[in-house]
Amino acid sequence: MERYVQIVLTVLLLCEASACSPVTHAAQEATSISQPASAGAYHPLTTQTGIAEIDHVLDVVASGDVEELRSLIHFTNAKCTQRDGLGGPPKCRAGEAEGTPYEVLPFLGPDGSFFRKDEIDRWPGIEASGIYAIYEVSPGAFSDENYPAGEYAILFISKENESAVSLHVSNGKIVRLDYNFENSPEALDKWLQREASRMILAPLTPHSR
Repeated sequence: MERYVQIVLTVLLLCEASACSPVTHAAQEATSISQPASAGAYHPLTTQTGIAEIDHVLDVVASGDVEELRSLIHFTNAKCTQRDGLGGPPKCRAGEAEGTPYEVLPFLGPDGSFFRKDEIDRWPGIEASGIYAIYEVSPGAFSDENYPAGEYAILFISKENESAVSLHVSNGKIVRLDYNFENSPEALDKWLQREASRMILAPLTPHSR
């Protein structure tokens, strides 16, 4: 539970500092802790898929080198808005005109929004115990011009086993993060049914066999 609170506080602090705009997405429903995937029911971080662009991201996550992981981010070009409400582009900072351009890393979760490039050194990276699954992202998964879905997604389980995060990857670069705090095998399998078009690395949990 402590790790969950730390992750949420990190996201909220980043949002407060950069005037984040929440988004409407199915991931917003995953805001409560359930029984997590059982320990050992996931693949080791040293797993390889034979797909070079995925395996390089896996190697960097396994190394724990946050700076190297940040170097793999492909930022999305977005123009800020002064409009209130959920979703849409990032909110403008005080004194900025409507349409001011930003480079951002989008994320989805209980308070989904954006990490701005000039603040990305505050992103703590991925502290994972293992890999739950790797998959090709479904054309039906949520995406728009500000929230690219990517080609592949790697679904990690956190070190404290209290949350999951998927890195969305295109051409070897991270284009989006999806945080999921409801990480029972049943919840994660529903996530995969909604988000995945083809499994590259299937889950090891009994519910997925």
